[in-house]
Amino acid sequence: MHTLAILLQQYGEMLLRPFLLLLGIFMLTADRLQFSKGCGMISGLGQEYGDKGYLGGFTLGFIFALSFCPFSAVLLFGMLIPLAMAAGDPIIVPSVFAIATALPVLFFSVLLVYSVSRVGIFVNKLQVVEKKMRILAALIFILVGLYYSRILIFS
Repeated sequence: MHTLAILLQQYGEMLLRPFLLLLGIFMLTADRLQFSKGCGMISGLGQEYGDKGYLGGFTLGFIFALSFCPFSAVLLFGMLIPLAMAAGDPIIVPSVFAIATALPVLFFSVLLVYSVSRVGIFVNKLQVVEKKMRILAALIFILVGLYYSRILIFS
């Protein structure tokens, strides 16, 4: 740590100049660079099962249901369906359970969709401000980098 402090004291201005210039240039051009959009695993899974019709949709829904709430699946398939079969009511009891567990999910889904649409409007406005602020910061970094270059060259 002590060696790093001495290194920065001796060569800090020389290192700061190219760093500020490169950072400013990167900030000006960052929106034009192509970054990876992720591995595509989830979208590939949806595409694979989505093309298989109702059976694919059921399989995809079953996988997502198990991944989000495996305990609910244990309750439904491990306890409720055998109890409903023993009671002689294999349709109504599981249907009521399914509706009762789906209502909170539907409520929060509607709430999330409404919130996301409102957040989307705010984010669009924020992106305009962010772009202008990024350009301003990049220009300041470049100007300070050029200033340090002038000091280093002419002193």
